[in-house]
Amino acid sequence: MTRRRDARIGFLFLLPLLAGLLVFRFYGFGYNVWLSFNKAGAFGHARFTGLDNYRRLLSDSQLWIALVNTFKFTAIVVPGVVVVSLLCATLMQYKFRGQSVFRVIVFLPAVCLPTAAILLFGWLFQTRYGLINAVIQAVGGSSVSWFGSPAGVTVVITLIVVFLSFSVPTIILYAGLQEIPSDIYESATLDGAGPARRFVSLTLPLLSPSLFFVILTTTIGTLKLFDVAYVLLPPEQSASVNFGLTAVYYYYQLAFLNIGDRGYASAVSLLLFVLILAVSIALFRLQRRFVHYGEDG
Repeated sequence: MTRRRDARIGFLFLLPLLAGLLVFRFYGFGYNVWLSFNKAGAFGHARFTGLDNYRRLLSDSQLWIALVNTFKFTAIVVPGVVVVSLLCATLMQYKFRGQSVFRVIVFLPAVCLPTAAILLFGWLFQTRYGLINAVIQAVGGSSVSWFGSPAGVTVVITLIVVFLSFSVPTIILYAGLQEIPSDIYESATLDGAGPARRFVSLTLPLLSPSLFFVILTTTIGTLKLFDVAYVLLPPEQSASVNFGLTAVYYYYQLAFLNIGDRGYASAVSLLLFVLILAVSIALFRLQRRFVHYGEDG
């Protein structure tokens, strides 16, 4: 009787979470799938159109621009986050003057408001009055129109995303480095292995589970990139928006700005879901070859 009562009480505590999961996750996903086969606006009933929205995906040039930009940012941001976070995690292992200040600086992006950071970077890279262009002109260079070319927008967005994303991976990698036994490094040193050889042959393989987690989460997060492009590139700057248009930003335009395209927006979101799932599966398959979990893995 006591066990049944405890089980009922436990179920009651879980009920709000289960209700939220059913309503906002499963029902929301199912409704989105249904909506993708319809033409729907902000008002009125949805009209079933079959596979028309999915056929439209193949001929939508804006969608392909958004997908190319999304994968381009992912291909640049993920290695950048891994390199920066690994470097910071390695430096955090050593004792030096100002170590506490360094750790605060490393963790600062994790607690600052993303919108504030994005606006700050936007002001820094502003063409006429930005600090970056002021420094370039001070050393004899010419002002750069950062938001007037695909390369400039890519540089700015990449720097912002790496800045906002490297803090938590640094902590994860630092924890992974702490788990590596010191006697392994001592044995390798006695065998004549230098710092570079120890890093490549010992640190990276033993740290591979943490690295894999960082790569996976950063990849998924970058494929869903939205806030940086939304805040940095206002809709009235159509050229700049195209340079930084991401898949989720394009979905936002269809679903909330072009209110007659809600059905097509659902199809776009499902395409992105399939792409993220495919990339995740590919990373998990690569994990078998490059990630080492030790004797128990």
